Amino acid sequence: MTGRIYKISEMVSGKDKTSMEVIFKSKIHEIHLWRISPGEWIYPHIHPNNDDIWYFIQGTGEYYLSSKETKTVEPGEIAVAAPGEVHGVFNSGSEDIIVYSVLSPLPVEMEVAPDFEYPE
Repeated sequence: MTGRIYKISEMVSGKDKTSMEVIFKSKIHEIHLWRISPGEWIYPHIHPNNDDIWYFIQGTGEYYLSSKETKTVEPGEIAVAAPGEVHGVFNSGSEDIIVYSVLSPLPVEMEVAPDFEYPE
């Protein structure tokens, strides 16, 4: 991407499907913009060495605080996962969830959430 100021509504791709766009990357962090369709997931996972901060712009869902514990999130809320903390979201609502996320430091590493039973 070029430029420094963006319209989120123009950046989120894949209407009616779950997608992620890297909207900025520097030497120390990445910024992602996610669209999660109703009934879809960002499966619970951990980053062993990275912080992952999510700002919920649109939609309602179940944010994973651990492999077994969730909290309902809605627009205007921020969720913070420190290295090794489980996080993920299930879109339990009727509209797309739009999430702005910042990961740091780079490189980003990801592992499955311990004890989470992934649906088949």
